[in-house]
Amino acid sequence: MELLKVSKQRSPSKGFTLLELVMVMVLLGVMAVGITSFVSLTTQTYVNVSARDELIASARFVVERLNREIRNAVPNSVRVKSGTFAGIDIQCLEFAPIVASTIYTDIPVAPDPLSDTLTVIEFNGQDGNDYQCAGFCLDSVAVYPLTPDDIFANQTDATGKVFGLKSVTQTTPAEWTLTLDRASGVSFDADSPTERLYITRSPVSFCVADNRMFRYENYAFTANQLTPPFAPAVTMADNLDNMNTGDLPFTLLPATLQRNAMVQVKLNFLLNDESIVFNNEIHIANVP
Repeated sequence: MELLKVSKQRSPSKGFTLLELVMVMVLLGVMAVGITSFVSLTTQTYVNVSARDELIASARFVVERLNREIRNAVPNSVRVKSGTFAGIDIQCLEFAPIVASTIYTDIPVAPDPLSDTLTVIEFNGQDGNDYQCAGFCLDSVAVYPLTPDDIFANQTDATGKVFGLKSVTQTTPAEWTLTLDRASGVSFDADSPTERLYITRSPVSFCVADNRMFRYENYAFTANQLTPPFAPAVTMADNLDNMNTGDLPFTLLPATLQRNAMVQVKLNFLLNDESIVFNNEIHIANVP
């Protein structure tokens, strides 16, 4: 009888060789680098797009704000001046805003005697309700201004085109009396061909200095334009590059026989080495 020979075979070892481990680590490293680069690139793209959208939104806001405010300026009151403040180049655009306007029926004009009262047709204020001014409301009355000097010149003289307003009295439903802050009386330089009268408040300035645009208000009229005015400032926009490149943001084109006056606005925005330029033209009414 043959003896059965039983041979025991060793089962193969379970595990990874060093070469396999190295290959897996290399593959995992390549995949990690690829995934990290993809996520990083996607995140950076999102950040750049968000920053660009924010920059464009800020620029559009500033342009729209300039459009609305400058178009509401008293005719022929806009002026532009460049200068230096604290060693920084600055340019300011200044104007007198319209609070309300109406048609007058009687104002003192030479050779009429001086008077501190005007008669006008009823009118509304900015809120759509009847205009109110009681006890020196700090508003002013302007009639037939032809140049910025007519608006910003000394308003304490007895003759001129702009005088401070003291109060408004509704004498009849259709006719009101405006009392000026000069009890001794005043005389306007000339009548308006359209008998138009404007109510204006303190001046407003938009100034670009360094890489920012600021808005100033609630300061006094001055014959010489201040750059900047002595008043609290509100930041309107950042990342402007105009003053660094010498490309001035504001250009005032006087009125001609063919068109009204016009303000050219050019705002250069620079962010992350990317430049965005906004060009805008604002037409200003010149019918005083």
